[in-house]
Amino acid sequence: GYGSYTIKYADGKTREFFQIGLSANKTGISVYILGIDDKTYLAQTYGKEIGKASVTGYCIRFNHLKDININILEAAIRNGVEMTKDN
Repeated sequence: GYGSYTIKYADGKTREFFQIGLSANKTGISVYILGIDDKTYLAQTYGKEIGKASVTGYCIRFNHLKDININILEAAIRNGVEMTKDN
């Protein structure tokens, strides 16, 4: 993972997580963008433009780089970092 994101729990405790995560396996590539409060934001904002990918609350999954619009993926990552930079 890349960057740092702090989760604050109701009991006052905190936990550090990566902000942007990458995972590659047999089924493809997953890009995790943590810290976005609205779980529909990624899908609504980037789902139609990114190409052949599955976009969920905090994850963008695709099989091959050629299947997606790299500029849209970059925009999603940059936007996620910007939205959570104060955490």
